[in-house]
Amino acid sequence: MEKKTIYLDNAATTKTLEAAVEVALRYFDVEYFNPSALYGKSIEVARDIKKAREDIARELGVEPDTLVFTSSGSESDNQALFCSHKKKGSKILISATEHSAVYNSAMELKQRGYEVEVVAVDESGKVDLEDLERKLDERVSLVSAMHVNNVTGAINDLKKISELVKSKSEALLHSDGVQAFGKMKVKPKTLGVDFYSASSHKIGAPKGSGFLYVKKGLSVAPLIYGGGQERGLRSSTENVPCIMAFAKASGIAVKNIDALNRKSEEFFGKIKEFAAERNDVKVICPSGAPHILCLAFEKARGETLMHALEEYGYITGIGSACSSKKKTARIPEALGLKNGYEEGMLRISINPYDDYDAEDFIAALNEAYETLKKYVRV
Repeated sequence: MEKKTIYLDNAATTKTLEAAVEVALRYFDVEYFNPSALYGKSIEVARDIKKAREDIARELGVEPDTLVFTSSGSESDNQALFCSHKKKGSKILISATEHSAVYNSAMELKQRGYEVEVVAVDESGKVDLEDLERKLDERVSLVSAMHVNNVTGAINDLKKISELVKSKSEALLHSDGVQAFGKMKVKPKTLGVDFYSASSHKIGAPKGSGFLYVKKGLSVAPLIYGGGQERGLRSSTENVPCIMAFAKASGIAVKNIDALNRKSEEFFGKIKEFAAERNDVKVICPSGAPHILCLAFEKARGETLMHALEEYGYITGIGSACSSKKKTARIPEALGLKNGYEEGMLRISINPYDDYDAEDFIAALNEAYETLKKYVRV
């Protein structure tokens, strides 16, 4: 009998939707032409990319020419941080729990002579607005605050952050929206951001595409130089199959936001009840993004518990896959976790397309945890 596999790490990546696969295959096998060439078939493909950009822009409520297609959310983050116009030696603020694509970019900018300060977050992972206000001054040129925390699911109030940033400085505001786009309604103009990043493989499209929103009227330098694609902002032959699949998947994801919310309330609601009945399990952010729930266990390491759950057929995560090979305590320290909980983080993340049995998962989780607790050193 084949062992079941229930995938609960959708914040790391998602299974590619069948409809997105079909679109990608068409541009791999039939419409495979280079959109920068001048013959008729290439011009048709260029028009298809234009339509894909328009479709995503419509979902965001922005002008199509404010979107730059990239290879990933990480590339989008890098372009926003490295290529936005900043006075040399000015100050950059990032939140303490930013994705490594933002955090490590900021640390590199520090090596290049910029002053970088880290803004504290609360126990759920939201930006501490009081600490942000203390650190804002006229020297700040860029602030980066993720929309949805990729580990805890905490949702930052970007509109409030934008109002604070603009009232205290002339800084640009970037947000890593990789865990928000397609999971909740996102309108960059309403949020007040200058730059916004998203990624294709988090919403049912293939890996290899993303976008950077650049507010109308702002200029940003290229990160990649070459043939001048993407209006000169991102040279390199376009990844047409992934771009077209990204547009397809984004339309499907946006239509399924309500379904995701309903599934989240039912599935995560029961897991929260399980945690509430124990004194050795914490829910890090009880009211966060619909697709992420993060638990912290006092008497088991998250990585060990994750592997134990695999034996029951459940695939979960412990945080950003981009940081999985690095032993780092940056995130749990920022959240203020201690007394064993800092090593016991487990992330569960769902999608709107699969069905989940909360009772079965809780039974597996409880049995795995109770077994691991027996081996805790006292």
